[in-house]
Amino acid sequence: MKHLLLPLLLLTAFTLNGQDVDFSAAAIPVELKAGAKAVVRRHDLIYDVASAHQATITEYQVITVLDDGHGGANRLVVFYDNDSKITRFKATLYDAAGKKVRSARKDEIEDVRYLTGGQFYTDSRVQTTVLEHLSYPYTVEFEIERKLTNFGIVSFPHWSPQRYERSVESATYTAYVPTDNELLYKTNLLPEPVTTKEKGRIKHAWRVENLPAVKGENASPPATVTLPYLRTSLRNFDTGDYQGSTESWKTFGQFVNQLIEGRDVLPSALAELVHETTDGLTTDREKINALYRLMQGRTRYVGVQLGIGGWQPFSAEYVETNRYGDCKALSNYMGAMLSEIGVESYRVLVDWNDSSYYPVDESFTTAAFNHMILYVPSEDMYLECTSSYSPTGYLGDGKGDRNVLHVTPEGGKLVKTPAARASDNGYLQTTDLAIGATGVAAFRLHGRYHGSSQETLRRYAASEKDQTKQKEWLERNGYLPDNTGNGYSLTYDDSAPVAEITYATTVPGYVRKLGQRMFVPLNKFHAFDKVPDKLEKRKFPISRNTARFFVDTVRITFPEGMGVESLGETKTTIDHPVGQYRAEVKTGANSLTWIRTLKYTPAELPAEAYEDYRQFFVDVSKAERRQVVLRKKRTK
Repeated sequence: MKHLLLPLLLLTAFTLNGQDVDFSAAAIPVELKAGAKAVVRRHDLIYDVASAHQATITEYQVITVLDDGHGGANRLVVFYDNDSKITRFKATLYDAAGKKVRSARKDEIEDVRYLTGGQFYTDSRVQTTVLEHLSYPYTVEFEIERKLTNFGIVSFPHWSPQRYERSVESATYTAYVPTDNELLYKTNLLPEPVTTKEKGRIKHAWRVENLPAVKGENASPPATVTLPYLRTSLRNFDTGDYQGSTESWKTFGQFVNQLIEGRDVLPSALAELVHETTDGLTTDREKINALYRLMQGRTRYVGVQLGIGGWQPFSAEYVETNRYGDCKALSNYMGAMLSEIGVESYRVLVDWNDSSYYPVDESFTTAAFNHMILYVPSEDMYLECTSSYSPTGYLGDGKGDRNVLHVTPEGGKLVKTPAARASDNGYLQTTDLAIGATGVAAFRLHGRYHGSSQETLRRYAASEKDQTKQKEWLERNGYLPDNTGNGYSLTYDDSAPVAEITYATTVPGYVRKLGQRMFVPLNKFHAFDKVPDKLEKRKFPISRNTARFFVDTVRITFPEGMGVESLGETKTTIDHPVGQYRAEVKTGANSLTWIRTLKYTPAELPAEAYEDYRQFFVDVSKAERRQVVLRKKRTK
């Protein structure tokens, strides 16, 4: 689906009078420079709704850029498509004293098709320019106007008056809506609007002033929760051919149903194939699996997104003829095949991200989704229809434990997807190391990866058949110590979310030798040693949604004549609400066995818990870098 991942601030546009703005950097209050990489001097957005299918968005923005960590504050980006038109696009540069340097020239403005990952063709375009100056600070002024027609459900302008490490002098959002419609909104860290009636329309106005810079923090809730944010929609909207309402999730789902209606009819030849494939199978689960495999073998994912904001799927006939489709088209295609054999399914809208930018809930109906999947209620099963190699019923990472919209025949219904369990996502790795007298180690690995940990491996194994390139990629990504070994294989299970790696090689200098001693790392290749930043004071709560379970077994043999001089604690235990760490080392005749389990669990913690949270990772990192000291045995 298109548009839904675009930066929401940049979906809007500019054009107002900036004569009352002092462009000089010296005019910025000292308190707004503290911790800021850029200062928003003025940001005014006007959303002028003429009817349920026509509106104008104007925006005026003045930003003073303080240093090179400004995060693109000097870049103007505006998206548009066949249902929107840019009628004003102007960018002007000022020096530190507020003196105009120049405006962006025509040859400095790019206008290109906007394609995201996996897309092949879309009518989305982007117009952009960048203004740079020889020295900091400098100021940029942006003015844009966009005309929207048949703007549908993704063109409601949302407002993020502040970003991390940017302070704000003044920002306003003003919406004019006809009296026969209604602006629906949900705010975060914003005052209620001033609402008045002007010339037969309802005016809503928000204003913020003198917001000091805020620094982003590791494992925080999304910016729509931690910073001021406004999300809007119209109660009634019109795409030209279809009318919809965001009055409730039910009415929104009814609108989506309109877009699908009549597009799930199978060509007769495909209908016959569906029956040939499933006749003789006794259970719905067997039939679903057979048709899912049929779809995977006959189609591939290609992002071809045109018209109605990219929300309407191509028909099942189109997919069958062309053998490709986007997430909506493939979900519709699979749903149509299931319908042919009497198995009910629902299209499902989901925000596919590790952490949702805007978590949806029952209180506000909004199109905060970027992907479509399929749900089979009789089996309580989700089907990811864009993958050509996923096992049947595997939901996949980045879609669990969040509200999604089931588009039922009666309309939309908000449902929460299952939360990932740590036991379902992780790996079991066994590493055998035979250390020679010179410190060289014979290395052998067998790893079994499941759930989220196998997804990248499965995707890569399916797309790259050259084993040399596979090994090079696995080395670059930390799975293997090198790429010159042997006994290699990378395989995945067709029927379960599991992938496996086997590999053997020789690792020179595995141990550090010092006189008669050898310093032997227990987990040199697969250590978990990332530690969150140290903070003087934490501002935001800790929000962590990781659910993983990792098990490493390292079996080490060492030369005759060497013995363990220093082993340390045989057992290590580290506990915290976000994880549990267990490690044990055992000795044998010329051997060591180290077994470690690390379990990550989701947690929501207050800001004051950050030091303990960070200390858990410090302790884990230290435990993961543990070494054992061997010494040549003394002879009598």
